[in-house]
Amino acid sequence: MKQKFTITGLDCPNCAAKLAKIMESLEGVTSAKINFLTEKLTVESDLPEAELIPLLSKAATDFERGVKIEK
Repeated sequence: MKQKFTITGLDCPNCAAKLAKIMESLEGVTSAKINFLTEKLTVESDLPEAELIPLLSKAATDFERGVKIEK
């Protein structure tokens, strides 16, 4: 199932690409794409939103402090 989120706090497009690869490696995530300019995160996953947001948020903050993911 494709889900879309807002992602803020990333410093550069290169960081966005690296974080998307990290998110794709998470268990339960099939694909992750981050559009740095529009601050949109698109994720394909079978996980429910209640499990997915904390999982993605932890990966994001571990990668770069201050990154926030919201519905």
